[in-house]
Amino acid sequence: MVAPAGLAAILAAALVFILPPHSTIAALVIGIAGVAAFGLGMVRFAGGPWWALIIAVASSALLFAAVTVGGRGLALHTFGLTESCQVVHREEVDTRSRYQHYGFVHTVACPLGGTFTIRTDSTDRQPQGARAAVLDDPGGLLEPDFAIRHNLAVEIIALLASIALVAGAVEFTRRRIRAAS
Repeated sequence: MVAPAGLAAILAAALVFILPPHSTIAALVIGIAGVAAFGLGMVRFAGGPWWALIIAVASSALLFAAVTVGGRGLALHTFGLTESCQVVHREEVDTRSRYQHYGFVHTVACPLGGTFTIRTDSTDRQPQGARAAVLDDPGGLLEPDFAIRHNLAVEIIALLASIALVAGAVEFTRRRIRAAS
């Protein structure tokens, strides 16, 4: 029962990250707890071998990464729309106290969605005055983001691969237990 609860916690973490309040810290705490619960549940299921913990933690950590990072892009592609927006303001933000790089806050004006603020790191900056494709949600439930940051095919493949990896880990553990019995 612990392993399925861990998977449920990983999905809950993704929802906390994708939907309001869009809390990264809460998503990380819930996601790490979910990865730990899945790992411990699989070790318990397997009867205690160390390899079950490694396989379960690795596969569930990849699932957590895929559903949080890829899930945001999938939700925007599914429920949102892509608009060509004008970058009206770009401000550099000093994040050296937490990270070893700087970030940017972009203000974009979109014809249908209105004005949005998009935070990026130094690799995703857009020049002020440029036009950029933006994924936004007309209902305002999802945070907008630059479309270039979300490759739909890559996100679908990553999500499906991570689900297959978790299913494979469970099946591998199940077969090893039956072979040992």
